[in-house]
Amino acid sequence: MKLFATRTPLLSFALAAVAPFAAYADEAKPVAQPVREVLTGNIGKRVAVRIESQDIEGTVAAVGADTVLLTRISGKDFYDSVVVIAKISAITYKAR
Repeated sequence: MKLFATRTPLLSFALAAVAPFAAYADEAKPVAQPVREVLTGNIGKRVAVRIESQDIEGTVAAVGADTVLLTRISGKDFYDSVVVIAKISAITYKAR
């Protein structure tokens, strides 16, 4: 009986420590979304796209069938970019 009484507080402590992480795991995460869907979800927001070995950071203005229009390119005043979606290897964006 004493063995059960000493382990009960440890078990409740372990469950209380894991509960916040379980709630975080239930959040929807964009794990395997196609590139076009990620870009469409970020229209009007800043993103960085990686094309081969170059990163281009700008605001997503429009997403077409094969291309995306990035405006307000960082480091290049007065320039926009049209990027072929098939050439994008990674997208960095603010998720929270």
